[in-house]
Amino acid sequence: MHSSQGKMTARAYQVAQADNAPASEASGVMGGGAAASLAAAESAPKAPAMPRKIIFTGEVTLVCEDLDKASEALESRAKEFGGYVSNANRTGVRGETREGSWTVRLPAEKFDAFLKALPALGELQSSARKADDVSEEFYDVAARLKNKKIEETRLVELLQKATGKLTEVLTVEKELSRVRDEIERIEGRLRFLTNQTDLSTITITLKEVKNFVPEGPPTLATQVSRSFSASMENLKAFFVGILLIVVALAPWVLPLTLACWIVFRIVKKRTIK
Repeated sequence: MHSSQGKMTARAYQVAQADNAPASEASGVMGGGAAASLAAAESAPKAPAMPRKIIFTGEVTLVCEDLDKASEALESRAKEFGGYVSNANRTGVRGETREGSWTVRLPAEKFDAFLKALPALGELQSSARKADDVSEEFYDVAARLKNKKIEETRLVELLQKATGKLTEVLTVEKELSRVRDEIERIEGRLRFLTNQTDLSTITITLKEVKNFVPEGPPTLATQVSRSFSASMENLKAFFVGILLIVVALAPWVLPLTLACWIVFRIVKKRTIK
């Protein structure tokens, strides 16, 4: 009797001790696993952030004094920035009011620098820029293309292993043709987005105005450009003048030389006598 009561008392004590165990110990045991999982999650390598895909476009209108010089400088500047002129057109003839429009494609990272360099070609009249974020569409199209490629591979494998009826083979071939058509359309869209995000597009309009007087003082870049252009024009005019004089005197060189020689001979003979 006493032994059974002792056993019951010991068991009751153990239960009571377990019930009265500090909450911190229990939470420590349970929290240890959670903390370890959290630490492992934090230490796990994070996926690198995908670069954003942005389409940059701009429109600039400039007033210049000489359309020919400004257009040459524009094309040269586009090459300096690693771009090219994709489209160009002009209206008007020399001696009258002329105007031209040029579409320049250049690397997206050079977009801002090229815009800042354009006012050196003339007086800035208007400027606008736009940035379209197409990251979501770009990566969605890329993911769709990847899935379609996988589907194409599976259909090709299924077709190679097909040993059933002709109708089943034709069904697989039809499905494969449909998937490949979708792949071509998706690849076309992806190429377009890649081209538009890799290369920015800027449309420059040049308006020729003789003896143009700007509303405000010209920028330093414009003053430097004008001074250099004027100096080059004067130097060019100087050499052209010299060339014209040489050309004009060329027909007289032989007769004058002959006349001088005759006069020299006559004077020499008289001196000898």
